[in-house]
Amino acid sequence: MRLYKQGIIMSQQYDIVLIFPPIRTWDRPRNFPSGTGIVAAVLRNAGYRVKVIDVNGLRISPEEVVARAAACQPKIVGIGGLITTYGWIKNITPMLRQAMPDIKIMLGGSVGTSIIETALANLNVDVITIAEADDTVLELVPALLQGESLADIAGLAYLQDGQVVRTAERPMIQDLNRLPLPAWDMFPMETYLANPIVGVGKDVDIISSRGCPFPCRYCYRIFGRKYRTRSAEHVVSEVEALKKNYDVDFISFQDDCFVVDKKRVYAICDLLDAKGLSQTLRWSCTGRVTVCDLDMMKRMRASGCVSISYGIESGSETILRAMGKNATLDQAANAIQNARDAGVRTPVSFMIGYPGETRETVMETVTFCKRMNIPLGALMFTCPYPGTPLYEEVRYTEQFKSQFATEEEFVLKLGDALDFVVNMTELSKEELFAIRDEALAIARKNYIAPTEEEVEAQERALYGEILYAKARQQMQTPEMQAHRKRHGFNEK
Repeated sequence: MRLYKQGIIMSQQYDIVLIFPPIRTWDRPRNFPSGTGIVAAVLRNAGYRVKVIDVNGLRISPEEVVARAAACQPKIVGIGGLITTYGWIKNITPMLRQAMPDIKIMLGGSVGTSIIETALANLNVDVITIAEADDTVLELVPALLQGESLADIAGLAYLQDGQVVRTAERPMIQDLNRLPLPAWDMFPMETYLANPIVGVGKDVDIISSRGCPFPCRYCYRIFGRKYRTRSAEHVVSEVEALKKNYDVDFISFQDDCFVVDKKRVYAICDLLDAKGLSQTLRWSCTGRVTVCDLDMMKRMRASGCVSISYGIESGSETILRAMGKNATLDQAANAIQNARDAGVRTPVSFMIGYPGETRETVMETVTFCKRMNIPLGALMFTCPYPGTPLYEEVRYTEQFKSQFATEEEFVLKLGDALDFVVNMTELSKEELFAIRDEALAIARKNYIAPTEEEVEAQERALYGEILYAKARQQMQTPEMQAHRKRHGFNEK
């Protein structure tokens, strides 16, 4: 932070600067970095002087990041993010070291946790916080400030004499209610609120639970498989705070799976009604086709839910079994129909290129989309992200090693889920792309689109007149149209 007094530029000194890297730079910033926001709040509540540089929200250059960080004169710099930010972090760390030779750099998020050895060998960081960092930082930061040993702090990895040291595993946080709400005031909230994720108007995301109990082999779980939740009261208090402080119109619940605990879903709906929030805002969430029955869909709709997203992933029972989805196509069809019968939109996702994929299995996805009248606006390419069971299955195969000589080479190529990264099928890359294009074309041809009048009537019913007007205005921009189309939202 730079302070201006009588024409003189002064700097305020901070204990720690937290840097959130840019993601999806081809698109506007949309997803609020909740993890960094909570860590910032934890440290500030503990009395530390904390500065956040949200590069994703600000979209500033690496040089400007370093200049802003150096002006804070920190002793510690914390960087955290998705594994797709690896290349950006590799570029920025030597720049930070050059500008501030004495700083300690700690790394968090999946970019560190899922590739500990590779990250420590190549990213020039001092320590990695493994999995949840909310409690870890309260022990790690004072140790780094005072130059103390890290050996007795659970949940860390670092290099000692060239060897990777992992300290004791830190238990996952069971009582999520004790964590503070994100430090929204440290971030460019106006940017995130102006760029809806799933919703319309002023849209912001909330993560109300951690962990996912389902065994999908392609999914990375930094928070583990045990499902842990914040109470309905705690979740709705966050919604209230966002409404009060930022006059939000829409909440996007971005949990791995929001609906696992049906009793909690009903409790959240009850509280939204009791506090009048279901009349003043709308919300969306992530679903699970084996959980979402018609009664729950109707209850959610009555309390302002307008959209529930499902990761169907494939229309082939063979591929679904290989993925470990533990869900059938009939269950997927029933869940989609339940949402539609309740008047809730159902954006769904599909992927192509899972090991064992053939032209026939892809066409089964097309058949399912025709059965359920899904437009199939996009097909993601399956990617074996480090830390997933799928990655461990394929990383040592000759097919994978022939495409990537090192883990770092693979990680540097990771980007958006729609991007092709690695071929895990017996099809050639050219065949895979051709089948993808053919599938999309057939699905589009078979899709029966609603009329403009039907779309307008649905949106008015979902949003109400005021929010409907905001939605229409936002959808006039090319950026919003591209966002909806790229991410396969079933809007029409």
